[in-house]
Amino acid sequence: MPNLAVLIDAENVLPIHADQIFTHASTLGTITVKEIYGAAAALTSWVEPVLKYALHANLTIKASKGKNTSDIALVIGAMDLLVEKNIDTVVIVSSDSDFSALSVRLRSAGIEVVGMGTEKANPLWRTACSSFTVLQAPSFRPAPVQQPARVQPAPQRQEAPANANPAKKKPAAKPVAPTHTERMAIIRAFIREQLDANNGKMAVSALLPALNGLPEYRVDQQRSKRNAHNYLMRLYADAFAFEEGEGGSFISLRQNAPEAEEAPVAADTLPEIDVTDQEPAAPQDEPKEEAPAPTEPEAEPDEQAKAVEAFAAKLVDAGIPEDAVQQIIDILNKNQNLRTVYNQMRAVFGGDAGRKYYQIVKEVGHG
Repeated sequence: MPNLAVLIDAENVLPIHADQIFTHASTLGTITVKEIYGAAAALTSWVEPVLKYALHANLTIKASKGKNTSDIALVIGAMDLLVEKNIDTVVIVSSDSDFSALSVRLRSAGIEVVGMGTEKANPLWRTACSSFTVLQAPSFRPAPVQQPARVQPAPQRQEAPANANPAKKKPAAKPVAPTHTERMAIIRAFIREQLDANNGKMAVSALLPALNGLPEYRVDQQRSKRNAHNYLMRLYADAFAFEEGEGGSFISLRQNAPEAEEAPVAADTLPEIDVTDQEPAAPQDEPKEEAPAPTEPEAEPDEQAKAVEAFAAKLVDAGIPEDAVQQIIDILNKNQNLRTVYNQMRAVFGGDAGRKYYQIVKEVGHG
């Protein structure tokens, strides 16, 4: 059987996929190398799979915010295998299209490349691999509660009276909340409980497994037809704060927002996203209006959907990572004022990256 090396991008794939990864990889050959790469926060969520499958954890330290240190470490590890190890197949577990060039180089050296990632994986990354497997989130079903055996009493000679009460039926299981609004209320309360239990802040990758055990979340998120992270940011950003930090995304209880920073450039029009250049002046002491509560997502017309898809493709071509593009589109859809868009992009991606992405959005919007 061929010798396999499994290389995992811990900052791009959730630990709930670990069993599927190694079950499938074991059918392809003998796994001789098991490596996982990521910052401290990402590797912490992978502790259980690391111990279960004896993975070698490679901790990466980012010199500055926004750098893809873990991706570079994985590429170096793959090239070391090319030179030093007798490896026939390399399994790269990530949905990041940045590994496309690595796959092409390994295949040119005669090594088969098997990609594994979620459905959001870019077509360019899929075609660069010899084969690609889509990782499916496992369904969470609570284990049945075993009741202790009861000793049956000896039969009594006395007959039960005629008016004895019949045996009570067990209550039926509580159905899932039927409406989107009811499900959102349940999900909000559940997220708040999880944050309270974790001192008000936790990684999104640690929150998602708990949410998958909540029937209302599974039903509502599947009907939204969005990936889990974008679903949370779009529908619950008014109640919770989402931020990108070293090692991944985090969610926390929303605090009073600081005074908005003024954008350094004049406002422009972005026609693809329907953003206007009007910036109404408001006194500094004027209270800020809270964003309206999210409503049930409505189906977009075909033409609008195509325009948004084309706009997203332009942002990717301009150098913005694919996972950041959807967050940018969500910010643009929620805000008509470009000053607010600018400040939110800085808050989500950091000062330098936020300014860079804002400039790219302006240039692409006029293209």
